[in-house]
Amino acid sequence: MTAQNPATRETILLVDDEQSVRAIVLKILRRANYAVLEAENGDAALRIADSHSGKIDLLITDMFMPGLRGPEVAARLAMTRPGLRVLFMSGYADQDARTGVPAGANFLNKPFSGADLAKTVEAVLKGPPVS
Repeated sequence: MTAQNPATRETILLVDDEQSVRAIVLKILRRANYAVLEAENGDAALRIADSHSGKIDLLITDMFMPGLRGPEVAARLAMTRPGLRVLFMSGYADQDARTGVPAGANFLNKPFSGADLAKTVEAVLKGPPVS
């Protein structure tokens, strides 16, 4: 799940159904000293969030997954996690990947570099939470 380290900054809940994507993103985020909770789908993300007593500062979620899609996960978590920020990601550049994403939402197209991810995460964490 997560390794709590006094030097870590914010806590991030990472949700992606592709294990290889989660592994890469997890590695990048942990190198940047974030505490990371990892979920393989939307239902798992909701369970993890429910059982996590600490704050979750940022949800990074894939748009399209079996079961709950990213926007559905974000909407449900925003109801119980005040101050939550969200970053959507998708590899579907050939279609409207933003379907179901609120206007002005933070979005990162796959594939992305580690530098792009780190820069985007920093910007999202400094921005406004989900309303």
